[in-house]
Amino acid sequence: MRKKKNRYIPDRKAQIRRWVKRVKTVFGLLMLFPALFALSAVLAHAYHAVLDGPWLRLREVDISGLKRVERREILDALGIPRNASLLTVEVSERAEAVGALPWLRASTVKVELPNRIVVEVVEREPFAVIFADSFLVMDREGNLFAEAAANAHPALPLVSGFSGTGLKVGDRLPPEPLDSLQRLMAALSESQGWFPMNQISECRWHGEEGFILYTTVKAIPIELGWDDYELKLTRLQKVLGHLSQRNLVESVTRIDLDYPNRAFISGDFPAPKGI
Repeated sequence: MRKKKNRYIPDRKAQIRRWVKRVKTVFGLLMLFPALFALSAVLAHAYHAVLDGPWLRLREVDISGLKRVERREILDALGIPRNASLLTVEVSERAEAVGALPWLRASTVKVELPNRIVVEVVEREPFAVIFADSFLVMDREGNLFAEAAANAHPALPLVSGFSGTGLKVGDRLPPEPLDSLQRLMAALSESQGWFPMNQISECRWHGEEGFILYTTVKAIPIELGWDDYELKLTRLQKVLGHLSQRNLVESVTRIDLDYPNRAFISGDFPAPKGI
């Protein structure tokens, strides 16, 4: 009778095959690490070669949208030296630096390979100079975005009456005076033919009394109040016409138009002559 094989006795040949397989796996892994290291070195060398290569170097900065801001200000804000590798440029950081310039309302910075950076800007439109504790340039939306010297913007209206309010760069003009000022400037723009802005030295805000204009010559106050500026300026034109016909314009010291359908005029008028 044939002797039955004991299946619980380890098969030595199978053990040897498994051992050889493990050795091959370990040997393969040991060979793989140098290959990976070599590949990493090659890639690192290629990356630095690209960085150091001349084909991705900054050669041109194209800036569009400039009106008042100098090109040099944009370049200084970018802070990217000529011939710098464009692969190292942090576009978001550069865009944030450009956007922080006070005269810019919006900006974008783009890299155009192989060697160009494109900057597109939208400047703020200055609307008036507000005198608070210093001279502040304001845009049409009421944002006080930059300080200014006293006579830096002669073409802009000077709006006073805000001393002691604490207004500073980064603030916004309160809604009430801003709304009235916008309507006043719109009415004055329609009156440029006979009452140009260079005849107005100052627009002063008086809170509950509204706006008072002061003329460049003799600083004559013209009280306009809060609203109905178009009608009041039309009335002013008629008043000045009547005074001019009588040669009395030089004698006027105050004009109050903050009344419906009438005007009050003060001045050093000659006494009427008797018969």
